Amino acid sequence: GRAGDGHNPRMPVASHTLAEHHRRCEELFAAAQRAATAGDWAALPGSVGTLREALLEHFRYEEERLFPLYEEASGNEGATETFCAQHDDMRASLWVLATMTPADEPKRYRAELGALQVAFDAHAEEEERRMYPEFERLLRK
Repeated sequence: GRAGDGHNPRMPVASHTLAEHHRRCEELFAAAQRAATAGDWAALPGSVGTLREALLEHFRYEEERLFPLYEEASGNEGATETFCAQHDDMRASLWVLATMTPADEPKRYRAELGALQVAFDAHAEEEERRMYPEFERLLRK
C-alpha cells in the first residue's frame, strides 16, 4: 500500500491526488506547447481543449474537496482565498484561449498559453509547498 495508509485515509489520498493532478496537467501543457511551437493548428484546439477540461476539473476538485480539508487542517478559513483567486484568473485565461483562433493570431495565442502555464506552475508549486505540510501534520496526529 501507499505510505500513510491506515492513519487518516483522507490525507494521503489528498496529497497524492494533488501531485497526480499537477503532473497530469503539466503533461497536457507540454503537449499543447509542442503543438503551438510546431504551429500544428489542426492538433492545437484538441490539445488545449483536453488541457482546459483537466484544469477545470482539477480546480473544481480542489475547491470542493481539498480546500475545505486544508482550511480545517490549518485552522485558517481564508487559507485558500489566494488559490481560488488564481483559479479564477486561470479560468479567464482559458476562456480567452477558447475565443481565439491560433492560426489567425499565433503569437498572441502562444503568449497567452505560455502565460497560463507560468501561472499554473507557480500556483501548483505554492499549493504543494503550503498544503503538503498541513496534510502531513494531520497524518501524524
